[in-house]
Parts: sequence; structure tokens; C-alpha cells
Amino acid sequence: MRGAQVLQLVRSHQDCTILALHDVDAAAVATLGNAAAIRSRHTDFQAFLQTGIDFVVLAGPCGDRLAQVTAAAEQGVHCLLHAPMAPSAAMAQAMVKTCERNGVKLGVAVMSQADPVFDDLRRALVDDFIGAIVLAHATSAFDQVLRVPPPTGHWQRDPLRSGRGALRQLGSEALHLIHWLCGRAMLSTTAQSTRGFTAMDEDSSVATFTMRGGGLCTFASSHLTTGNMVTLHGTDGAMIVTGDRISLRGRSELRESMFDYTSPSAEQSWSRAELLPECLTRLPRLELHGRFARWIDDLDDFPCPGDLASADLQVFEAIDSTLLDNHSKPIKQ
Repeated sequence: MRGAQVLQLVRSHQDCTILALHDVDAAAVATLGNAAAIRSRHTDFQAFLQTGIDFVVLAGPCGDRLAQVTAAAEQGVHCLLHAPMAPSAAMAQAMVKTCERNGVKLGVAVMSQADPVFDDLRRALVDDFIGAIVLAHATSAFDQVLRVPPPTGHWQRDPLRSGRGALRQLGSEALHLIHWLCGRAMLSTTAQSTRGFTAMDEDSSVATFTMRGGGLCTFASSHLTTGNMVTLHGTDGAMIVTGDRISLRGRSELRESMFDYTSPSAEQSWSRAELLPECLTRLPRLELHGRFARWIDDLDDFPCPGDLASADLQVFEAIDSTLLDNHSKPIKQ
């Protein structure tokens, strides 16, 4: 599924093109190759690396990537990984060191960072549109494993290949996004989780963080429902992105923006349909695979370099420790 999405995204611009496909499942790579009219198809990763590619996009199980990144880096092939980057911070750091040692670039594709809406909102935050951020929240929920349970032995049920916990599996992109929007690292955490409805090790998880410079941030992830939300509350306003709606309340007008926000301190909202024409003009410049290609040639920056993403994953180690310690206490009724 992700491979098909990459093909569609890359064909929206001319910054790069797909030369070859790899999958250990011969039937899967044949199906995608036939649909995309790409003849160079491989089940052997080393053979895939010999096809003349400049960079590889790794969108499969994150626990398989250390060997793939090592093989690619040693061949001088840059690596773009789809989030989640790795099942552990240690594996992520090992990939960073491998790429540094071999002089290749490592990036993580966080799809929301290619969203023109979030790109515009980040610019507004830099201009202090909502004042100092005091509360942030992200919800990441996808119920596929509830509706279609993965069978015994499937990689999604193996924490070493998919990562442990709902937050790591579903919330990695949200973690990178909030850090990118706010520009603040997470310092400490408390967490809670539930399990028992699905075949996964956790059904739902919620974590609360203190952010550098003050402010609180909460992340919620669940395999039991579907939905995404990002909210940022500041001393002078708020930004809420949920479903098809974007709501803003800020301290000043937004100029040179896709949002026609002209009434400071008043709440205004837009549907994505209203913003679609402007979004379509901006999408090719923001598309992450093309942007990574430009980054390789030092023609652009990249929103989530591997070293930054690796540092973010330390958060999940802290969450694991919190859940193991089980600090929750009963509430007296």
C-alpha cells in the first residue's frame, strides 16, 4: 500500500523518478510493478541496490531496516525511511551512525510535514501567531488491526519488527510533527495504556509530556478507532486541525498565507475544500520524496533528518519505562 502511495506522490513532480522496486514477496512486487509499468523488480535487496538508484525509500516493517540501511549506505545509496523510523531508539541511532560513517544522507518521511496546511501554520507559529505554546495535543488512531486482525506470526504482531506499543506504531509521525511545529523537545513523561481488544500488545495509549521552555503536550494513539487531530493552544490563541476543518484564533492578521485571517482574537475556520486550490499549487514543492532528492543535491533542506528523528524516539523509551513502573493510582470515589 505504501509503495503504491510513493509511486503516486513521486509522479506529481520531476525532482526524482522510481527506477526499481523491491519486496521479499515476489507476488507483491510483481503486482505493483505491473500496475506501475516498472520492469526492474527484485526480491533480493543487494540486487536491488545494484540498479543505479541514488536513494532508497524504505516503507516496510521498521524492524527490518538496520540491515537494509547498512547495505545501502555501504553502497553509497542515501536512505529515506517512512515513519516510524525504527522499533527502538538504539536501532535508530545505529542507522544514523552507519549513514554518517559512509557519507550518505538519512531522512524520515513524516507525511504531515508535506501538508501545505501544516507548513503554513508552522510559519505562523514562528511569527508568534498564538503567543507562547502552553498546551499541545495529537491524536493518531487507525482501526485496521481491529477490523482485520493480523494472523499469528504476522510482522505487525512482532514488537521487534513493528515496534512496541500503540504510540510507537501509530504516533511516531505525530511526535515528529509536534516537535517540528513547536520547536521544543520533550523532557519528561507519564503514560497509560490499555489492552485486550486486539491482537496487539497495546490497544490504546496516552502519554503526557512536559516541553522544554514550559508547556504540556499529550499524545493519544489507538487501534480501536480511526481519526487524527492536532491542537495547539497558546497564550494568545489556538490552532485546531481535525478531520476536514482548520480553526484559528490568533493575535494578529495572517499575511502571505493561504488563510484569510483578518480579525485578530476572533475564531475563524475553513474546510480543506476551501483551501484545496492553494494546497494543490504548493504540493509539488513540499512533496517529501522530491524534497529529499533536492536535499541530497544541497538544493533544499529536509524537515526530518535522521539524527533529529532518532533523538525524538528517546521519548518512547521513557514511555516504556513509565508503563513498566505502573505509577497509576486508584481514584477514590
